[in-house]
Amino acid sequence: MYVCICNAVTEREIRECACKGATCVEDLTLQLGVGAGCGRCKQCASEVLEEAQSKAMALAGA
Repeated sequence: MYVCICNAVTEREIRECACKGATCVEDLTLQLGVGAGCGRCKQCASEVLEEAQSKAMALAGA
């Protein structure tokens, strides 16, 4: 699903950035352009990033 329509960024791309070390929406903005347009996607992008980080932590602890 597209998270950022302005820059055509998908949930998958955000998850990939999380795996590569992105820790905040600002990292996503620098790497993917998330939130650089209208900014309406920032909340959703943050939620996707947090979910990806939680899954990565759970897998690391398993």
